[in-house]
Order: sequence, then structure tokens, then C-alpha cells
Amino acid sequence: MIVQILMCFLIEDFFFYWGHRALHTRFLYRLIHHVHHEHSAPFGLAAEYAHPLEVIFLGMATIIGPMLMNLHVVTTWIFLFFRCLQTIECHSGYNFPWSLNNWFPFYGGADFHDHHHKHFSGNYASTFTWADYVHGTDTAYRKWKAEERMKCASKYDTSASSNAETSVQSEQISSSEASVKHVEK
Repeated sequence: MIVQILMCFLIEDFFFYWGHRALHTRFLYRLIHHVHHEHSAPFGLAAEYAHPLEVIFLGMATIIGPMLMNLHVVTTWIFLFFRCLQTIECHSGYNFPWSLNNWFPFYGGADFHDHHHKHFSGNYASTFTWADYVHGTDTAYRKWKAEERMKCASKYDTSASSNAETSVQSEQISSSEASVKHVEK
């Protein structure tokens, strides 16, 4: 059952990528998808906030895996449950410690999808990052992540060097206090 659910996620991700990318064409975006992007800083329930035609269109990506694989109804419901949790989590705006992107390198998560809502392009896949990577639609996101890592690294280096300077200064103060005490005796 776990393999079947994973296969459903992979199938859904493939079809969702292409459907979502199509919704970002000028015509379909203005006609349908702009409703979902009214929230540039999404929250969990914004995941389901969409034009009715988008719900049908992208909903087909979600249900095609269970249909192609002829899954048992219970397995289908379990997949749909985890798919709803996944879409709410990636629209939550939070990178929780238990978020799957902290454990699996090709899982998108909230950070990945938030970037999509901030810039209205790229990062079209629903669950995994591989389709965006292969088709080059995540380059702005990868560049932004690299810049964020550099900022964090420089902030860490700055705090480490300032800690070292503070340590040296306190050692100098301690040694000068010791020499003052020595002179006072």
C-alpha cells in the first residue's frame, strides 16, 4: 500500500506540474488561475482557494493515479488524506521541523511553494522538486536559496568573529585588571 501511495504522489506530481504550468500561460492565468494567487503570502486554507475550473482541472491530476492503478477505495482515501495534508502544509508558510523537505531532498515544502506565490512563476510541481529542476523552472528559487545560505553563512561568520573579538577584549581586560591588582599590592 505504501508503494501504491508513493506512486500516486509521483503520478499526481507529474500531471500537476504540467497542468499548473499551463495555468500560468497568459490566457489561462487571467481567466482562471489568478484567483488562487490573490494570496501572495499563502496560509493553509489558501491551498483550496481556487477558481472552480482550476479545482476540476488540477483535481484530475490528483485522481488520475488512483484511477490508473485501480486502487482499493481505502488506499485511495488514504492517498487523498495525505495529499490534502501535503497541500495545506506547503501553503502554510511554515517550514516545520517535521516537514518532509527537511528529510527528503526532492520534496518541495512550504519554502518552495511560497517562492512561487511571491513571484507568480516557477516551482509549478505540487510535491516534489524534480520536474521543476529538470525543466529549469526553479532557477530563480535555487538562486534565492543560495543567496539565503550565503547571508546565513556571513551572519554566522560575523557573529563568530565578533564573539572572538569580545573574547580577546575580555582577556585583555582580565589581564589588565590582574596587572592593576598586582600593582595595588
